Amino acid sequence: MDTTSPAESTATPGNSQCGTGCTVVINLTRFGDLLQCQPLIEDLHRQGNRVHLVCLDNFSSALPLMRHVERAWPLPGARLMADMDKDWRNAAARLLEYARAIRAGAGPSCVINLTATLPARLLAGLVARDTAEMRGFALDAHGFGQNRGIWATFLNSATANRQSAPFNIVDMFRMVGASERSEASPQPRLRLAPPPQSALAAADALLAAAPADAAGFVTMQLGASEQRRQWPAEYFAAVGDRLWRERKICPVLLGSPAERPLAEAYAQRAQGPFVDAVGKTDLTQLAALLSRSRMLLTNDTGTMHLAAGLGVTCLAIFLATAQPCDTGPYLPGCCCLEPALPCHPCPFGRPCPNNLACVTHIQPPTVAALALTWLDTGLWDAAPLETVGHEARVWQTELDAQDFITVRCLSAHEAEDRSLWLAQQRIFWRQILDDLNITLPAGAEAAAGQAQPLHRAAPTGGTGNQGSPAFAQRMFSTLDQAVQLFDILTQQGQMLGKTPKAGQLFLRNCERLQAVLDACPELRSLGAFWRELRQERGERLDDLLALTTHLAVQLVDWRNKYINGTSFA
Repeated sequence: MDTTSPAESTATPGNSQCGTGCTVVINLTRFGDLLQCQPLIEDLHRQGNRVHLVCLDNFSSALPLMRHVERAWPLPGARLMADMDKDWRNAAARLLEYARAIRAGAGPSCVINLTATLPARLLAGLVARDTAEMRGFALDAHGFGQNRGIWATFLNSATANRQSAPFNIVDMFRMVGASERSEASPQPRLRLAPPPQSALAAADALLAAAPADAAGFVTMQLGASEQRRQWPAEYFAAVGDRLWRERKICPVLLGSPAERPLAEAYAQRAQGPFVDAVGKTDLTQLAALLSRSRMLLTNDTGTMHLAAGLGVTCLAIFLATAQPCDTGPYLPGCCCLEPALPCHPCPFGRPCPNNLACVTHIQPPTVAALALTWLDTGLWDAAPLETVGHEARVWQTELDAQDFITVRCLSAHEAEDRSLWLAQQRIFWRQILDDLNITLPAGAEAAAGQAQPLHRAAPTGGTGNQGSPAFAQRMFSTLDQAVQLFDILTQQGQMLGKTPKAGQLFLRNCERLQAVLDACPELRSLGAFWRELRQERGERLDDLLALTTHLAVQLVDWRNKYINGTSFA
């Protein structure tokens, strides 16, 4: 794989090796997110595309692990920022040179931008210009953010509303990058290339410090993106000691140089042996250590995604804002733990009112019991789940019928309101997004203008799997309010252009609908989605009305199916 920097590249349009079949994928986020676009690259490769990848240069050492990337273009982010501090004109010139080099070296027919930030949108536009198809996150002609594709709109709206986002980020990346006329490849996997021999040799040199009678290794990622998402280092040490004491499994500590204090905290509490590799590896050597281990015990981190891509089973702990349904490992058969607390997951951007109770809620004996059971049997559900369930919600990753990764609850929490609601959302969001992903047929606007009032069903009796009576009643009430407003909007749509006030009334009720959705925590992702769609189509009322009608049909079905299996007090 070519990773020549743009400054060193002498490529011109005449000597491009990619031609019209090249797709440029842009991912300028964290290490884990970079790895999580590998299944999209796999999809593109299977469809006959040659793929070039734009990423941050500080993650360029991971590029040898990426499959089917013909050429990588590391973005010199630190150099650009330094240029901005000195003279913004130098930074602009460097960025333009960088984009021109990509266009010359790739000659892309398609640009897929997976990063919603303004700089990434600007770069995508410079690379695509007027000659390449754009998917994902872009800018419009006036410099405002624009989402190309209905899944891009959903991903952008779900980013700030993760508590009610039911899909793994990998599958959202895959669908953002899929064309309207092609489906994502079946049986997806996050499959990374094996570490090079030099990295394996370096890993073996580190592992040589383990006791000679070690029966194997379990790697442990002690850090996380923020402190409140870190399981305590002393808890890792307690699990590591038990693995050594009962199975002669030697713990191997992983992490960056900045995570040295965590390794020191582990060492202070550990009584058994361990291998300390924190701050001693590059990314390929980290991959080599993972490939030598039987399991990774980890927080929600990029290391977790690296292990999943190498086929290494993960036992992952999700604290604070982290939850496995959207950022869990993209590998069937992994185990994800959440604290069994009503406040988890907590909202983004808010201080914890419970003194970070979730961080210490899951105790070392619980994690050790799961780890030992899997090491002995290869099964998570052979563990004492009744006891484990007092502290943790236990989820196992697997593929669903549509080849999307999902999580199945192994503990006694599958009947909780949140668990049932997430399962429902997966069904109805797929219906909504798959429907809207198809180009509206000719005359859709006219058909929308002739829409009839939407049928409003009343709650029915029965016992179903829709949650507690209080939750079901609240959700029915909110969904029914939204359906009534959609009813009003479809009727008012018939008057658009016929009376001066029709447009004003239509937009006013759009705002009322927005307020109803935003006021319900479980529907905030739908509220954000509605806001994004209105902003994209606000200047085209006919288009907005056609979209409103499509959403109305799905929401009526959602509400009706929701109440049909619900028991009300």
